[in-house]
Amino acid sequence: MVQTYFSSISWVTFQLFQVLCLGFTGYFASKGRISIGDVVLYQTYFSSIVNNVSGIINLIPIVAKGLESVSSIGDVLTAEDIEDNRHKLKVKDVSGSIEFKKVSFSYSANEEPILSNLSFRIKPGETVAFVGPSGAGKSTILNMIIGFVRALDGEVLIDGKNINSLNLRSYRRHIAVVPQTSILFSGTIRDNITYGMDDVSEDLLQKVLVESNLKEMVESFPDGLETKIQEHGGNLSSGQRQRISIARAFVRNPRILILDEATSALDTISERQIQEATRNLTKDRTTLIVAHRLSTIRDADKIAVIDNGGLAEFGTYEELMERKGIFYEMRSMQM
Repeated sequence: MVQTYFSSISWVTFQLFQVLCLGFTGYFASKGRISIGDVVLYQTYFSSIVNNVSGIINLIPIVAKGLESVSSIGDVLTAEDIEDNRHKLKVKDVSGSIEFKKVSFSYSANEEPILSNLSFRIKPGETVAFVGPSGAGKSTILNMIIGFVRALDGEVLIDGKNINSLNLRSYRRHIAVVPQTSILFSGTIRDNITYGMDDVSEDLLQKVLVESNLKEMVESFPDGLETKIQEHGGNLSSGQRQRISIARAFVRNPRILILDEATSALDTISERQIQEATRNLTKDRTTLIVAHRLSTIRDADKIAVIDNGGLAEFGTYEELMERKGIFYEMRSMQM
């Protein structure tokens, strides 16, 4: 917008100057001091000079934008937490065991720790839901499991190995994430589901459509899987976008699945369809769920209540309800 305003104002300004020049030379021509040919000559010179100066001035916002981009790249290159996967253990297979051992974390050395002395263990194939107040550290835990942030103290173990010793690129091939807001790209439905994969068979794709409750939707479109999607899925409903995001996770056959409030922004009908799709997706996979609607995690194997930087409660839905602690109070408020 700054560049647009800058170009418009400079264009108007130079046009006014050109009118003044025409008036000035026309006045002298009317007095007989210069000829009509001189008026044309001065206007030509003025137009040439104005165009060159305008071109230079219009470069100023572009140069400023480029310098800001260079500065941003510099910030990334000089950051201390850039991933370095050289000489680290490449992960060929993941069973899905996750363990936190006395993990502490804060985003700044001067801030209070978001997580403090956090310990828990998730067995392969278990579904564990993380609940708690906003800012308790639920998403931070997921980011640590993905490898986006590192523990300041303690260890995060994947299949018994410290995540800091793993080649994260190879490890993340075994992870799929279904975020709260689906990220779709302009292209076909097929492109969005198989994004980043070149070897997806048609049989596997059809199976994925069924498991993610997408087949009926796809068949309703004249072009089927070749239906064009607008940027960010603007021509689809929120439920349809989320099911495509689930299908994208399905087709990767992950060993660790992360659902970050995947149904929080959906209506009741869409939520029911998404829940059915996620139940299919979580079979035989280690699944980590962050949810505000506590009714959606009743089938989880374990529920972890995160509060005050630690693990306040840990158990099944029935166990936590019988305990009548923090989870019981949270669930009662949503009934």
